[in-house]
This record gives sequence, structure tokens and C-alpha cells, in this order.
Amino acid sequence: MVVLMTQDFQGVNREIVEAITNDMGGLGNPPAGLIVHVSTETDGGIHVVDIWESEADFQTFADERLIPSAQKVLQERGISMDGLSDPSFVQVFDFFVRGS
Repeated sequence: MVVLMTQDFQGVNREIVEAITNDMGGLGNPPAGLIVHVSTETDGGIHVVDIWESEADFQTFADERLIPSAQKVLQERGISMDGLSDPSFVQVFDFFVRGS
């Protein structure tokens, strides 16, 4: 089941998110199951919106890549993981991509 995932990262900025992305292997190495990923800056943090083939695909990515990289990058900068919200998921029932 395709899901929309949203998550907030308080107390981090674009540079930190880009460092986490680079630690995970960069944008040229997308995780299995990821359809779309969008990050935006907010007052005090980052907001992420993803579309995944399943919630399980996101969880595998989070366990194997995201959380270890985030812990490493944040620890190097003396930042706590406390600003990371739990991801929120909703089922997608109407989805299309222009040109497909």
C-alpha cells in the first residue's frame, strides 16, 4: 500500500540535512521503495514529505540508513536526536506523476 510520510526535524538546518544525505550515500543512491522525497525549511527546522511504496520500506530505510547517519552527523555537531519527530503515515489512494 502506497503511503505518504511526513516528519519534522526541529533544531536542524539545510546544511545538516545535506550532511546526513551525503553520509547515506547521496542523492544518487535512493532507498528501495522510495517514490518521492521533498524537504523544506521551516521556522526552526526541516519538514520532510515522502511517498513510499509501503510503510515497511520506510522503516527498513530508517533502521538501516537514516537513523545511523542522523545519529553520526548530529553527534559530530553536538546536537540531540530529541528534535526528530516520529514519522506520520497516511494511505495514498489517488496518485499520479506527470508524464507517466
